[in-house]
Amino acid sequence: MIKTSKSQKSIIRKPAKNRWSKGLYKKMIIDQRKFMWEPEYVALIAKWVGFKPGQTVVDVGCGLGYLGTLYWPHFGKNGKYCGVDVSPKLVAQAKKLSHNWAKSGETEFKIGDAYKLPYPDKFADVVMCQTLLMHLADPQKAVNEMYRILKPGGTVLCKEPDNLSWSLQHALTSLPELPVEDEMFFRKIDFIYTQGRANLGQGYFNAAPRVPLWLKAAGFSQIDAKIASQASLGVPPYETPRQKHEIAERKESIRSSKEPSYKKQANEHFRKTFFAGGGTQSDYDKYLKLRKKNRPRKKLYEQQIKNGSYYWFNARQLFAIKGNKPR
Repeated sequence: MIKTSKSQKSIIRKPAKNRWSKGLYKKMIIDQRKFMWEPEYVALIAKWVGFKPGQTVVDVGCGLGYLGTLYWPHFGKNGKYCGVDVSPKLVAQAKKLSHNWAKSGETEFKIGDAYKLPYPDKFADVVMCQTLLMHLADPQKAVNEMYRILKPGGTVLCKEPDNLSWSLQHALTSLPELPVEDEMFFRKIDFIYTQGRANLGQGYFNAAPRVPLWLKAAGFSQIDAKIASQASLGVPPYETPRQKHEIAERKESIRSSKEPSYKKQANEHFRKTFFAGGGTQSDYDKYLKLRKKNRPRKKLYEQQIKNGSYYWFNARQLFAIKGNKPR
């Protein structure tokens, strides 16, 4: 876990509740999952985890049932998918959507908290989650619950990102290089921001490398991990379906970022998180000056996105991590 100083502990808050069932949040959980895992790679992970027909599988933080759609072909025949989410609206929507993909087996959806799962001890053959632990103030408590409801010999599968490592990459793009001093300063800001999110109870941007430690502390053994099979890249004129999707996401991000309400909320959120992470006023002022200095670079980025000339290449920091409950 990230250590906090005495001064930082005084500002720790409960995590904010995002309304994942509506608006931009709902669009996010749909769009971000497109092209996230290739079908061939899903089959590889299914074999690696040990999915088999007839198993009982619990999906914690199921959202709209995305993991169910991925792995149902590998366990669904005579099996049972149990989706649990804290959002009643998402649970209702996921239940309706499941009729499109869940065949030859049983599904059920429950409203529930990751800290207190609505299932008895030794209930499931597999427990899985995706981009859940990164949003929790106490992910260890949720992992302990997953361990509790697993049968001896069962497997947990956690899919989480390491967004900090992603942001710290020196990605090659079609934009001019920043001076190395500015580049390193922005990386420092990323570290502080990540610390601030954790201190405010908003979760861990760098969740993935922590998951094996949470699994070990819960009692899991045979812990292992795989990284996503795809890089993030865009080569004009973006001929593959995934590149077309990613460029469309970038265009939408530019559009939404220009909305006055979004700007105000984003700036206030950053300021609060920055100081919660131990940031200083001098560094904050320097950050604002550098942002102003780099406005022409930002405009160039927007122009290249608009005219279809932007190039980028970097590694995706998304991981599948598993552990076994000893028999």
